[in-house]
Amino acid sequence: MTYIEKYYQYLLDNPDKANHKVLITYKKLVDDLKKPKEVSFFNAITEENETHTYIFNERKGNLPIEFIEKFCKHSKGKWAGKPVKLELFQKAFIQALFGFVDKDTGIRKYKKGALFIGRKNGKSTMDSGLATYMLTKDGEGGAEIYSVATKKDQAKVVWDESKRMIKKSPALAKRIRCLVGGLFYDSTESYMKALASDSNSLDGLNAHFVIADEVHAWKDKNLLDVMYDSMSAREQPMLLETSTMGTVRESVFDNEYEYFSDIIAGYEGLSQTVDETVLPVIYELDSPDEWQDEKKWYKANPRLRNNKEY
Repeated sequence: MTYIEKYYQYLLDNPDKANHKVLITYKKLVDDLKKPKEVSFFNAITEENETHTYIFNERKGNLPIEFIEKFCKHSKGKWAGKPVKLELFQKAFIQALFGFVDKDTGIRKYKKGALFIGRKNGKSTMDSGLATYMLTKDGEGGAEIYSVATKKDQAKVVWDESKRMIKKSPALAKRIRCLVGGLFYDSTESYMKALASDSNSLDGLNAHFVIADEVHAWKDKNLLDVMYDSMSAREQPMLLETSTMGTVRESVFDNEYEYFSDIIAGYEGLSQTVDETVLPVIYELDSPDEWQDEKKWYKANPRLRNNKEY
């Protein structure tokens, strides 16, 4: 059983912990996994109409998971130096992002992923592990990996965590140069850098993987558009939006949240919005009143579980 199917079954078995949007998203993923279908859409990166039949390749979906758990180490607290062990909800999300590919070319389906989730759910650790994987093992020559935010300090959160992960891992530390200006993987002439909207230049970027962190605090959508457009020359790039829900929302987050919510509603035929290049996963309470019911907190915080549950 794939991680996607296992997690979906867990949600079905634990309805108090199953946020409706996440449940519908994983139902759609399981359906796509079992019954590949031809889809047509406008690719915003290539600016072309495309038709593809996407299949699920479990091996490709598992590669980043295996990389993170084998090579990435925790960098803080009592777990410092110990291997990262991903939660089932993280494995299911990663497996879906990387596992659905074109039947003929093997190119990934998803160009953008979105994970909106409560605080302290391992978001930065997962982001940093994926960034390191994309830097070293995605088979992309001259890969440009960027952690971006509107402020440099926030942009450096994922970058710094990646740097600490690398230094804690003997295998990675031997292969990646950690300098003040970036993380450099000389074997493929690839690098990872932190960028903010006030960086000296956002021109001439050729991004392969972009992590847009804490989007709930962004005020300017231009940075998001610039980074997405910067991926146009890559064969299978990816932009990953991750954010806590936040108490102060600016226009960028609200627009993205509404768009992703419309995509999910479209899975049920409740919206006309269709975007097969985007995978949105939104952890939240189904209604504001649920904050008073401790059993429902899992809906927004999937790490809140009994270790025996899966």
